Amino acid sequence: MWVTIVVVVTYTTPNSGVEPFLMPSDTHETARWTPETPEDRDLVTRELNAILSSSHFSGSKRYPALLKYVVSKTLDGHSDELKERTLGVEVFDRSPDYDTNADPVVRFSASEVRKRLAQYYSECDESSQLLIQLPLGSYVPEFKPKGAAPNVMVLRRSRSLWWVAAAFLLTLAVFGAYSYRKASAPRSTDKLWDPLLHSPASVLIVVGTSDFVPPNVKPVEADVTDHLRGPFHHITMSSAIALARMAGFLQANGKAYEIKDDREVSLTDFRSRPVILIGARNNPWTMRLTDPLRFRFDFGSLSRIQDRENPNSNAWNDPHTYESADSSTSDYALITRYHDTTTNGTVMVVAGLGTYGTEAASEFAVSPQYIDQLLSKAPANWGNKNLEIVIRTDKINGEAGPPYLVSSTSW
Repeated sequence: MWVTIVVVVTYTTPNSGVEPFLMPSDTHETARWTPETPEDRDLVTRELNAILSSSHFSGSKRYPALLKYVVSKTLDGHSDELKERTLGVEVFDRSPDYDTNADPVVRFSASEVRKRLAQYYSECDESSQLLIQLPLGSYVPEFKPKGAAPNVMVLRRSRSLWWVAAAFLLTLAVFGAYSYRKASAPRSTDKLWDPLLHSPASVLIVVGTSDFVPPNVKPVEADVTDHLRGPFHHITMSSAIALARMAGFLQANGKAYEIKDDREVSLTDFRSRPVILIGARNNPWTMRLTDPLRFRFDFGSLSRIQDRENPNSNAWNDPHTYESADSSTSDYALITRYHDTTTNGTVMVVAGLGTYGTEAASEFAVSPQYIDQLLSKAPANWGNKNLEIVIRTDKINGEAGPPYLVSSTSW
């Protein structure tokens, strides 16, 4: 039986400061306009100043600095210099040889600038004659006449972001419970999950927050608006889907569970209980607990899953983890289930190099048809052993494709 559940949550209080969250529509494209005369450039400058003085930008330092820099460079005819490393050095004072994979401050800031520009243009009055936009996948701004404004879809939200997110995740978890009923779970799925399902303690699910918080951008330095709009307390849609699948599977099997984000827990919370870790780069617990294992995450100059028995191999890598969906064709992920001597409990990891991998790994972990792939490669008694699985997923039209078993090890 298929069940479709739709939950619409509206939560506002008097003077609660309800803010719009805006998503650009793809239904209306316009030609670029290039400011060529002094009057044109003056128009862009006036519009930029109006944007920077608005409430969407005036309370922060990073985002106005980035927007002002890219607009000024473009007006000066140097848009070809607007590369990630250059922006990191010139705007955010990074060293010329800094690791852009380990410190994606430019990408995070650009994403926030896009969001704030959309919010600004949804609220500004009609006197504005120009649109300044920062297209996805580019750091070169575009200037468009106000009459060519793209359509926007507005979703109202309150400051209680977690309240709304909880309702959304609960909806997905309920759907997951119908999808993964105990009655339909064959033995291969049970073999993977038995140590968690048969533990007397409830399962702790720890989900990573945000894509990644750069080491030089600390939440304590962010203002109130920064905290509300992220990335410090958000989870990705792929992590939400993975969380829903894990919770749905446990619920369908009558297993109690608790959900926390990575900042809410300490090692004491892990003691003598099964733990599920979702996400890698955004979840420090995943990085810490999988580091001694044969298959481990390595986010150095190249994002990869490293095999300690073949440490120089880069076969399982995604060098464009934070780039656009079309810049890389595959993502890799780990599914790990083992008894951790530090926590004295079972640890399961469901995590990808990028968001696609995390989503695909969660699908593999709860789907009998994928776990059956282990039967031809794993030893007969693999259900009683510690286990690591490497999977690959292809990125298809901006979504995670089916997961494929690449390698496995048990001990």
